[in-house]
Amino acid sequence: MEIRDAVPADAAAACEVMRRSITELCIADHHNEPVILERWLANKTPEIVASWIAEAGNSVLVALEGAAILAVGSVKDQGEITLNYVSPDARFRGVSRAMLHALETRAIERGNSRCTLFSTETARRFYREAGYVEDGPPQGKFGMSSGYPMSKRLGGARLEPVIGELPPGFEALRTEAQAEGYRHLDRLAADWASGALRFDRPGEALHAGHLDNELAAVGGLTIDPAVPGALRMRRFYVRRQFRRGGIGRRLATALLEWAAAAGRPPWPARPAPPQTPARRAAAARPGRCLPPGRARPGHGCSSTCSWVVSRGYVATGRA
Repeated sequence: MEIRDAVPADAAAACEVMRRSITELCIADHHNEPVILERWLANKTPEIVASWIAEAGNSVLVALEGAAILAVGSVKDQGEITLNYVSPDARFRGVSRAMLHALETRAIERGNSRCTLFSTETARRFYREAGYVEDGPPQGKFGMSSGYPMSKRLGGARLEPVIGELPPGFEALRTEAQAEGYRHLDRLAADWASGALRFDRPGEALHAGHLDNELAAVGGLTIDPAVPGALRMRRFYVRRQFRRGGIGRRLATALLEWAAAAGRPPWPARPAPPQTPARRAAAARPGRCLPPGRARPGHGCSSTCSWVVSRGYVATGRA
């Protein structure tokens, strides 16, 4: 698959992809209501699409496989994503995610540190999982009840192992955790100071996540005392202002990859038990994430916990 800038000759095929995507994939938004569809499709014509391609300060991108257009996206120089449509023939192949990455990369190249967009109901979960947060109530475009304003902070994210000293900004992280009723960072600080736990045994690690040079998250892996050969994800916390921005997910992914590199890869999960109100309440609390078939999501970041569980891990208790 190739993603490139659209040219005028792409207008007709790109227009067809958009119209099919709206009609066939966005039923949760238009509910096959003729009036809504007519409004939504009114500006999806080859002539108008060609004008978007030629518009100064606007980048229209197409994803291609051979000569076939699989997706169409557009982002303005100010960082607003105005189009991201995938062909029904290419759904669930990672095309939309690749297009979104290309649009965000173009926005960064234009000097933006943030992307904005209006999401359909159909794409709402997709954008949330990509790190976008909702900025207000839906705008109801074209007579629909959706049109969620969303945004995402771009770039500036980095992960690094913690060695020697706890990272600058840790006290602010710890204070915020205390205010939310969490004390696990107090234990981290105490154990680190005493040398009781430095995350330095084989397979162990403590990582810090930064956004724009500010400490946003911390999390680690330690040898689990109860399960031979297992690592436990613990001391995990994401500051409130950085949640649902993707840093917690990146940190959790890095820790799981670290475990795999240490020869302790996550094993396939056992089937999750039937969900009950009690189990849902327990899963919302800080829990354990450890193989085989288990993972320990950390404290203070239920979205990361949900993501880890969605990857096949089962919450098995409190940290």
